[in-house]
Amino acid sequence: MVCLRAAHTKTIATAGSSTLANLTSNLFPFGPIADGSFIRQRPVEAFRNGAFIRVPVLFGSNTNEGANWSAELPNPAANTSSPDATETTVYNFLAGQWGTLTKAAVQTAIRHYYPLSDYRGSVSLQGQQMYGEMRYICSAMLITGALHEAGLKAYQYHWDNPTLGSDHADELAAFFNGDQVFDAEDQALVVAMRRYWTSFVTSGVPVAASAASWKASSDSAGGPRILLHPGEVAMEQISSQLRDRCAFWHGLASQIST
Repeated sequence: MVCLRAAHTKTIATAGSSTLANLTSNLFPFGPIADGSFIRQRPVEAFRNGAFIRVPVLFGSNTNEGANWSAELPNPAANTSSPDATETTVYNFLAGQWGTLTKAAVQTAIRHYYPLSDYRGSVSLQGQQMYGEMRYICSAMLITGALHEAGLKAYQYHWDNPTLGSDHADELAAFFNGDQVFDAEDQALVVAMRRYWTSFVTSGVPVAASAASWKASSDSAGGPRILLHPGEVAMEQISSQLRDRCAFWHGLASQIST
C-alpha cells in the first residue's frame, strides 16, 4: 500500500493499461481482493456462513443471463457468442474469468448441460447458459436460499421475456422505461413488476393488484420463484436439473475465487 501511494499516477496508469492489454479474455480484470483484513471473505462464503445483514431481500435473474458477454472480447478464441464456438472456446472464456478454473472442471461442467439439443444443438448457447448460471442465476438462488435458511423473507424472480429480451439487465430496462408503451401483455407485466418492486420497498412484501401472489422462498435454493413472463405471471418451482447444476458450481468454490 505504501508503494502504491508513493507511485506516480502515470506509472499506475501505464501498469493498468498493460494489464488490460494482456487480459484479452477477461471481462472484469480488476475486482475486490479478499485480503483477510478489509475484505475477509468472498460474498459467496459470507452468505453461506450467515455473515450478512438481516433484512428481507428481493433478488432474481433472467433466462439468458450469459448471453453476449464475450462478443466484444479481443480474443476470438474466447468468444462463446460466435456460432462456431467449441468446447475449447467455452473453456477459454471461463478460464479468462477465473484463472484457477481447470479444464477438467469445465469438461465435467459441460456434461451437466447435456443433451446439446436442449440448446438448439449450439455449443455457443450451451456455453453462454453455463456462464449465466454460474455467475448470476445460481447466485440468485444462493442468496435467497441463504436468507430463507436464516429465517428471513426472501423473494426470488425469474424474468423470461421473448419480446423485451431476457439478457442480463433487460428487466431493469423495462422497469425504468417509464413512458414507453408496450404491447398489452408486456404492459400488464411491467405494471405488475413495478408494483411488486415498489411495495417491497415500502412494506417488505411484494404485492401487485390483479397479479399473482408472490410467495417467499421456502427452501435452500430460494424456491419457489415468481415467473415474470408476458401473459404468464405465476409461481414456479426450480427444476431439479438447475438445482444440480448450481450445486456443482458451488462445489467449485476453490477454483472460482471471484
